[in-house]
Amino acid sequence: MFKAMAHWTITVTEVAGADQLEDVFGACARLGVGLHSARFSTGRVQLVLEPAAPLEQLEDELLRFGFHTRTEPGDHSMEALSAREQELLTLLARGLQLKEVARRMGVETSTVREYWSRIKRKLGVRSMSQAVSLWSNTEHHHTD
Repeated sequence: MFKAMAHWTITVTEVAGADQLEDVFGACARLGVGLHSARFSTGRVQLVLEPAAPLEQLEDELLRFGFHTRTEPGDHSMEALSAREQELLTLLARGLQLKEVARRMGVETSTVREYWSRIKRKLGVRSMSQAVSLWSNTEHHHTD
């Protein structure tokens, strides 16, 4: 059975401009850190790392640059899904085929395929069965 690996989130503060933002992403690149996602706000960036990323080495590197960091464990991948992507997974979990999912969502099958493409990228899965298994085993699963 497919088992999701936890992601780690590093929130980096004291990021004061493009040069320092480049330092943050440069550190990730040098260490080969895969990023699941990144969110920016004034003075900070939140990095959701891919599973098996060298967390301690990245944190050390960022501290050497003078950034403040906070790390948090957890699988944040489901939080990255849009409402429509979550709806798609809910319908797939009920055993519906793509054509029926499209009809129920009121969209074209090509739109459902685009949602699916985004889900694969966000969750790091390769098959619908992996995505549905992951979705069904989380608290985010809707049972209406």
